[in-house]
Amino acid sequence: MSWAVRLTDQPTAWIGDLSATPPPHFSFSASHLPATGSKAIKRLLPQSHFHSHPPTRTAAGSSTMWSAATAAAARAVSVSPVPAPSLLSGRRGGSRGGRGSVSVRSTVWDFVGGDLVRPDLGKWLDDVEKHKALAIYPPHEGGYEGRYLNRLRYQGYYFLDLSARGLGDPETTLTKVHPVCPPSLGRQPVARWYFPPEVDYRLSLLHPDAKGLVVWIIEAKVLSKAELQFLAMLPDIRPKVRVIAECGNWRSFVWKPLKQIAGLEPDPDAEE
Repeated sequence: MSWAVRLTDQPTAWIGDLSATPPPHFSFSASHLPATGSKAIKRLLPQSHFHSHPPTRTAAGSSTMWSAATAAAARAVSVSPVPAPSLLSGRRGGSRGGRGSVSVRSTVWDFVGGDLVRPDLGKWLDDVEKHKALAIYPPHEGGYEGRYLNRLRYQGYYFLDLSARGLGDPETTLTKVHPVCPPSLGRQPVARWYFPPEVDYRLSLLHPDAKGLVVWIIEAKVLSKAELQFLAMLPDIRPKVRVIAECGNWRSFVWKPLKQIAGLEPDPDAEE
């Protein structure tokens, strides 16, 4: 005896006695299927599926199926899950009608760049020429500092981008001939290469019409106070050099004189 599967539009279910165990495998009988359907199933399923298995017997010794009334009642039961609370909904469980409401608090500064609306680019240029070394605090998401960098580029400045994490001693790296030791793999002798001072080398290659060189240092928050003090005094040693150090982050793009951050000058905001 073989199990027969009927292909219809309505789902059917196998059921026997509650103590019965469903058969481990279904075997299809081609006699119960249409010609086209049997050929399609034979092409999709391997030949091992088309063999007979003994039906699972119940405790009474006979296998049964649901009655028509029980199957109809089972098909009539529909599960409507409760809508889960959305993370974007304003209240727990969503609003009425199953639709979640989203409340967003924003201002015009979120849609229009703050550096384009606030008239602070002129003050930025004046402070760069006045203090010559600034500590900037851009937002965490970034992007704002590019506007101020481009404005300096329009004025005729060239840039030297460095990272404070791999800078080493700022005085030695920027103004003196400094050694660089490449990593040894254990078999090569420890070698030492000497490089020219970064700032003096860039200044020697500047265009005659260039206004100066801007040393832009990212991640300057890892530098010590002594290293920040040298960077603040670097424009006094090299008059054509300007220093911009990213010393942290803030909600909007702000800057302060680097000498105040390094402790060389009193900070009026700290006194208040």
